[in-house]
Amino acid sequence: MILKVFLSLLFASSVFAQSYNFTELRYSDAIDRYTQLEGKISFHKDGLNISYPKSARELNYKDDTLVYYENGKKVSLPDMQVSKMIQYFNILSLLHNGDESELADMFEIENQANKKILKPLGAIKNYINYIELRKEDTRLQYIKLFLKNNDTISININD
Repeated sequence: MILKVFLSLLFASSVFAQSYNFTELRYSDAIDRYTQLEGKISFHKDGLNISYPKSARELNYKDDTLVYYENGKKVSLPDMQVSKMIQYFNILSLLHNGDESELADMFEIENQANKKILKPLGAIKNYINYIELRKEDTRLQYIKLFLKNNDTISININD
């Protein structure tokens, strides 16, 4: 469950020192259930912060180090989970920054009328089928991840 929260977080944005309020909708195929969360993501030059105020959870990713807090207390996570979360956060930062050449190195990009479909080319294709991405001008509006286990994570930017 924590991994899914982190995956969702990956779908926000990453221009330096920009913050966004977002709504995250996660679907778990294993239990056929949707979960909705409200949060805030802030992108910085060297990382990002994500907080879920109602559940008192916070993630801080800086200089390739991830720290997870619940109710203000640091919580240790398994190394494998941390590694996958860092990969997702790097993808989120990439999607936010919108560097087309970097995106083209990692994804096959299909432009549609109001969105892009990103199909992973490297190792991430082992856990992500594809990503839907919608921007208005250069501002991120919506990200939806379609995972290999049939789960989905949607992030809508509220501001």
